[in-house]
Amino acid sequence: MKKSKMMILAVAATLGVSVFSGCGARVEDPGEPPAEVISGKSADAENDAVQGEDSADRDRTDNGDEILADAVSVRIGRDGTDEWNIDMYHNDAVLTMLDYLSDSALLFPTYTYEEEDGFVAQSVRGNYTRDDEVTIADVKTGELYLFSGGQLRFYFKDIEGADITATPIGYYTDTEGLTEAVQKAYTSNLDDTWGVDVYFWITKILE
Repeated sequence: MKKSKMMILAVAATLGVSVFSGCGARVEDPGEPPAEVISGKSADAENDAVQGEDSADRDRTDNGDEILADAVSVRIGRDGTDEWNIDMYHNDAVLTMLDYLSDSALLFPTYTYEEEDGFVAQSVRGNYTRDDEVTIADVKTGELYLFSGGQLRFYFKDIEGADITATPIGYYTDTEGLTEAVQKAYTSNLDDTWGVDVYFWITKILE
């Protein structure tokens, strides 16, 4: 019993350093978690980190907003192998999130999957202002938004007439196959012991 409690504490500590505020499992006794959940790194972690660019590697959008190009790298699903890069906006919310991330691959759970509304979501750690909130009529595949209350949503579908009010966080630079990758990860994870809908491996690239 003591060993089991220590294992649970180790998991909580690992997920606690992440940008996601790990929610409780949906069962009382989920048993011993996989090794990568405890360590927060994949078995081949030395190959996971993507060679990053420094803060000078930034672009600007057409309206002049500063972009942190290829800020993070993502693999979708616990066994995902494809790498997806995300450009992030240079705002206070993004900088706070990046402070929680590591340049080693970290395992992040999402506990909300909405097929019809086209997003996965999880609450995130940190104190965030609403100064950068905007109203978005139509959401595009690959976009990420932070909502009041700290919910971070990743949209894996185009949603017309979404009419959301949120802080833009960033977007996947390549969206080909993105919808299918999230749907596959969700389907393969339906019997997850920890009640997670979709796992993501996230690596910070920017220094």
